[in-house]
Amino acid sequence: MAQGKQKFKAQNPGAAKKHQQNKQKGPKKGGRVIAPKKAKVVQQRKLKKGLEVAIRNKIEQEVTQKASSSLHKPLSVLKGSDSKGTPGVARPGASSK
Repeated sequence: MAQGKQKFKAQNPGAAKKHQQNKQKGPKKGGRVIAPKKAKVVQQRKLKKGLEVAIRNKIEQEVTQKASSSLHKPLSVLKGSDSKGTPGVARPGASSK
């Protein structure tokens, strides 16, 4: 006769195992941004981001102005749509393969 408690639970050999999730092993791709704790650094990052956006918009305006002045017909600039994964919407330059 067995003395004491069982240390493990017996398993049926034919029982189905639980589905394991496929988690990515190792570090993830892309850069990491750690949010700063100090208010001064938060303000600096906010200012830097605003300046980057303003500079990029100014460059885009200058390029479109130069391009439209060198062409014989008026230039129409198309803005990209915000929703990237919208099905059924044809985007210029995207192949339909």
